[in-house]
Amino acid sequence: MFTLSLTDGSVFAERYRIVRCIAAGGMGAVYEVIHLETNRRRALKVMLPHFVQSEELKDRFRQEARVAADIESEFIVDVFDAGVDPQTKMPFLVMELLRGDELGKLLKQRGHFTPAEVVTYLHQAALALDKTHRAHIVHRDLKPENLFLTHREDGAPRLKVLDFGVAKIVAESNTNANATRSLGTPLYMAPEQFRSGHTVSPATDLYALGMVAYTLLVGQAYWAEEARDCNGNVFAFAASVTHGPQERATARAQRAGGRLPAAFDAWFAKAAAWSPQDRFPSATVLVGALAEALGVQRPRLESLGAHEVAAPPPSTEKLAASGTSLPGLVATKAPPRRRGLAVALVGTIAFALVALVVAALVLPTREPAVPVGLATAPADSAPALVADAASVPLAAGQVASAPPQEVSDAGAPSAHASPRPPPTLSAAALVSSRPVPPVAQARSFATSPSTAHSTSGSRTPAGSKGSIHVRD
Repeated sequence: MFTLSLTDGSVFAERYRIVRCIAAGGMGAVYEVIHLETNRRRALKVMLPHFVQSEELKDRFRQEARVAADIESEFIVDVFDAGVDPQTKMPFLVMELLRGDELGKLLKQRGHFTPAEVVTYLHQAALALDKTHRAHIVHRDLKPENLFLTHREDGAPRLKVLDFGVAKIVAESNTNANATRSLGTPLYMAPEQFRSGHTVSPATDLYALGMVAYTLLVGQAYWAEEARDCNGNVFAFAASVTHGPQERATARAQRAGGRLPAAFDAWFAKAAAWSPQDRFPSATVLVGALAEALGVQRPRLESLGAHEVAAPPPSTEKLAASGTSLPGLVATKAPPRRRGLAVALVGTIAFALVALVVAALVLPTREPAVPVGLATAPADSAPALVADAASVPLAAGQVASAPPQEVSDAGAPSAHASPRPPPTLSAAALVSSRPVPPVAQARSFATSPSTAHSTSGSRTPAGSKGSIHVRD
């Protein structure tokens, strides 16, 4: 038996001591190991011997390592090592060892998740997906079993997206047969994954994310009824779901014993639209709209770096010490400095006039003289009292005018940007050019059409139970 070749205490690839077998699936197994040089605990993923001759399956192992190397995100599992063991000839990956459980397992234990939990978890998954999509990588097999919930040291939840071995990496011009292979789990596969000759794209992952949201909220998949009716026949199932959802999500949830707000129908109809172009433009936009539909606040991840977080929304917060606006924020009413300066100017002039009158009454009459207080005033004194345009405070609601601020590739302000406050940034409305399907009659979310690129790759998750992998 395969597991006997990697017994507890044995050494693999000359540098990893086996601690225990964590999980085993149809294609491979995952072990907890200790790196002999650093004494750090890692997760070792190996391929079963009878799959070693398959170049396609070996490519999936390489693919998973490549994605982790190309995409740096705290929401994607880190891969530290990869290769082929010279003794057993087995391909392997060495990844970070996660403590926690898959959302699929937790869902079976709990029945369903709260709206706030679902938004929190999917928002983190969306941050990872947006980064992979920008790199032309499509996961293709998103499901609760591939979303792993762990926790940071402070107890905050942290989600990890697993199994990028089935991911596709293709250029827009890629039209070969491999670009249309349909790997994935049928319950969460988009219609284009069932259709021959159609390439997958980032919108394919967005469809799956919409289906995952329904599953986590209700406790069972949207297509659970069709799956039962087809008795495991993948072709019959594909024929029944290839046209996309035709029934309102709230109605299905009610039959399953769940309850969803009416606004969820419009959101779900767009997330799981039949045409990829009619879906949300990005994963984070999708989750932001989900939070609105569920009536919960979108989470803020304070620990994320500039490469993970989008630019902050406009704010009316002001810098109290100086009375000036923070960069990127709406200008607020500054302390009444201008009024104070005007009062001081009027007082000075009045004092000078009084002094002149007193002098005219008291002093002996002489030839008319030019008032000293006015004749000796420097030519630039009045403008100095008025102050320059940059120091003049704004009326309530007025927006500061300043040169545009430089922005880095990560979306954060450049270190060389002008220190003066930029103009207010307002959220632009995203308007869809296509109608929302009939199932979405509750309300619609205005978004722009997807601009994502098509992509290609391959894999089957080790340790996935009950997954059905379909090829055209």
